[in-house]
Amino acid sequence: MKRFSLVLLLILLCSCIFAQPVKKNPNKAVLYSIIPGGGQIYNKAYIKASAIIGIQTYLIATAIHNDAKVQDYREKINSTSDEILLAEYRDKQKQYKEKRTRDFWWMGLTLAFSTLDAYIDAHLSNFKEEKEKIHIRFEEETLLLEYNF
Repeated sequence: MKRFSLVLLLILLCSCIFAQPVKKNPNKAVLYSIIPGGGQIYNKAYIKASAIIGIQTYLIATAIHNDAKVQDYREKINSTSDEILLAEYRDKQKQYKEKRTRDFWWMGLTLAFSTLDAYIDAHLSNFKEEKEKIHIRFEEETLLLEYNF
């Protein structure tokens, strides 16, 4: 699975670097956003991509750590018969479960916002060129809006 993910990421990076489309496809940006930072790499927003990759990596690492702690306390609960320790272990296990759940929520929110960002950036990729086609002029007391196709 790790090899497949690495190969997929390398293909994504190469296709984004060597492809020179004039207008970005928002649907592709959303599709690439499944991989953390993929949509931003597609839109050539490398600083945003590195921030998202860093945040997602941190959240995944803390979720794995918290899950390991939940498993550790589950084993401790099963191996002890002392009521005081049992209550303490259950409390700690509950705390780590809440932390793990919170990490998953943050991962989902980060993914949603990075997907939305990639979609909007792809739509606005040719904004400067489109802006050059619009001209506003004043003639006497009238305002003229001119759009060149």
